[in-house]
Amino acid sequence: MTMPRRQRRFLILCSPLLFLAAVSLCLALLLLSWQPVVPHPGPLAEDDFRHVEQLIVDNSPARFQQQGERQLSLDDEQLNLLTAFALSNVPPLQQFAVLFDIEDDQAVAQLSIPQSFGPITIYLNLNARFAQDQGRARLIELRAGRLPVPRNILRTAERLAGYRLETASIASQELAAVRHSVLTYQLGEDKLHLTLAWQPSVLAQLRSQAQQVFVSEQDQQRILAYHQLIAEIASDAREVRRQVPLQSFIPPLFELAYQRSLLPDADAIAENRALLQTLSFFVNDLPVTQLIGEQTGDDTTNAGLPTAPSMVVMLHQRNDLALHFVSASAIAASAGVTLAEVLSNSKEVYDARYGTGFSFSDLTANAAGVALGEFATSSLENARHIQQLLMKTELETGYMPVPRTDTDGLDEAAFIEKFGARDSPAFLQRLQEINDAVMALQLYNTEPKTDSLTTE
Repeated sequence: MTMPRRQRRFLILCSPLLFLAAVSLCLALLLLSWQPVVPHPGPLAEDDFRHVEQLIVDNSPARFQQQGERQLSLDDEQLNLLTAFALSNVPPLQQFAVLFDIEDDQAVAQLSIPQSFGPITIYLNLNARFAQDQGRARLIELRAGRLPVPRNILRTAERLAGYRLETASIASQELAAVRHSVLTYQLGEDKLHLTLAWQPSVLAQLRSQAQQVFVSEQDQQRILAYHQLIAEIASDAREVRRQVPLQSFIPPLFELAYQRSLLPDADAIAENRALLQTLSFFVNDLPVTQLIGEQTGDDTTNAGLPTAPSMVVMLHQRNDLALHFVSASAIAASAGVTLAEVLSNSKEVYDARYGTGFSFSDLTANAAGVALGEFATSSLENARHIQQLLMKTELETGYMPVPRTDTDGLDEAAFIEKFGARDSPAFLQRLQEINDAVMALQLYNTEPKTDSLTTE
């Protein structure tokens, strides 16, 4: 029986499509799986965060401002913890799961990436094997699901990734600078050994990146508005003195945020985040162009951008408290509370070992700043509530309690003698006292007036 001509023509036209569909289906079956090879570990525990803080301190140089090479060795448990912490602080990657296994001079890394299609979740599982090759650790095998990736494709992808990183945004170029600061990668004795070219300038830039996540074109315009007001306040204050209290900035900035939040299609959360980011850059004497780039969102240059004069900003008559408070609030508002707390606590442990000593005053400023950054961006209701209170506040104690200074300046030995470990009851009680003092502020204990939030 002969097939009609119309049906034959239809089959001829559809054959390539059917072939592509069959190939795609086969690839999907080979690449994807119903189960992850690495189960998601879930939220990190409090002890995990303390371990991350200690790793940061233990592997920091004795002097942050001194350039030179630094040796860093991590076993697979430490590498897994640092990777889990890093992924948990990048929202698009929070569902990824990674597991490293290092044995002598060999290492295996497994990665499970969830892919959601409506109610169905499937996984892309990657398996990478590393080994010593010509004096350094190299990727020698990669499998995507059940498919091996050819080695020439691996090398091409590595080169392309490096080029894209270095020719992308300013933030990505800073990451490329860090990549080049890793001089050697080696595997041996069940550890990954790194040699770092310690460059304080690069690390300072990266610290500022913690405050710069998701700066959209709309955020750039917000930042310009707050920078304009900061420059005006600082210029007026400079005529009288070189030191200025943080209180000179807080009420007018939050009043501006409140007024801008009344505009059509306004976003009070985004306003607060931009305010805290801009204020942090000013207090830390960083150029605001690191936040907004060399051009604004409407493609005009920043040639007319007002210059905010460098000034020493004080909180409770101390510049270090202003730096801690504002930096912690900006990082909490833009990159999350967890990252803000870990960076702040690591700094204090570092100071106890190498610097001016462990400071509970600084921890108080950190805790107050984190609370402000979190509350000011947790919901639209809270964002407007913060604006209304801080635009009217008359005292610094409205947003940071007066810190106790009786046990400030403890070096590492004195800290251990007085408190023991950082999970001791004595130390945890002191932390609880600080948190209680912060949360007792009227800022966090006055109910938002819902009617005023929607009708003014």
